[in-house]
Amino acid sequence: MARYIDWILWWLKWPIAVFLLLSVPALIHSFEYFNFMTPKFYALAGGVVFYVLMIVLAGYNTCHTMQIISHELTHTFFAYLTFHNAGRIRLNPDGSGGSMVLKGRGNWVITLAPYFFPLFAFFYMLFMPMLLQICGGYWLVYGVFGFFVAYYWATVIEQVHPKQTDIIKEGYIFSIIVIVAANLYTSGIMLAFCSKSWEGVKIYLALVYRLSMNYATEILSLIVQNL
Repeated sequence: MARYIDWILWWLKWPIAVFLLLSVPALIHSFEYFNFMTPKFYALAGGVVFYVLMIVLAGYNTCHTMQIISHELTHTFFAYLTFHNAGRIRLNPDGSGGSMVLKGRGNWVITLAPYFFPLFAFFYMLFMPMLLQICGGYWLVYGVFGFFVAYYWATVIEQVHPKQTDIIKEGYIFSIIVIVAANLYTSGIMLAFCSKSWEGVKIYLALVYRLSMNYATEILSLIVQNL
């Protein structure tokens, strides 16, 4: 099964990259539809501020170690999703990074997943509806969500650089396209979830699809007119 999935992802690698690249204008445009002046987004912003303060108070090294752990856990999560046998996680003694033991060749999704998938925020999103019912209020629940959002973005900013071995492995051009475009999707989905939970995500993805079709139609019209 793992080999079959790897083969499919290998063939879809550049078609997906092209799709993501063509989606960028629609993704940027979609952010105009969010109303950030709401209590939920204020709570989200509070969680972001709290994370920044934690970095200042707890120290960079502690946060850096947690970022490495989440990075390797994301590799592991996508390894299991694509039916690969993943082993234990190793952290370098000098704190420079870590590794995940993977049996088999793997695929580009496993390699780049930590740079576009917010693992902790995603699992927290799964439990948020239940937490809202238990807590009865959203300030704390959405504040914690903001903490995980900030944690994810701090991890991406810290770990995306020219010497990153995962990026070198998949190639700079492909990696940049996937990381930038996929993170626009990721950010939009998290904001939509903050706005209207999973129904908001559904509405957001429909909006992106509609905007993408509009941009595609405009581009085709320009091409036809210039033939």
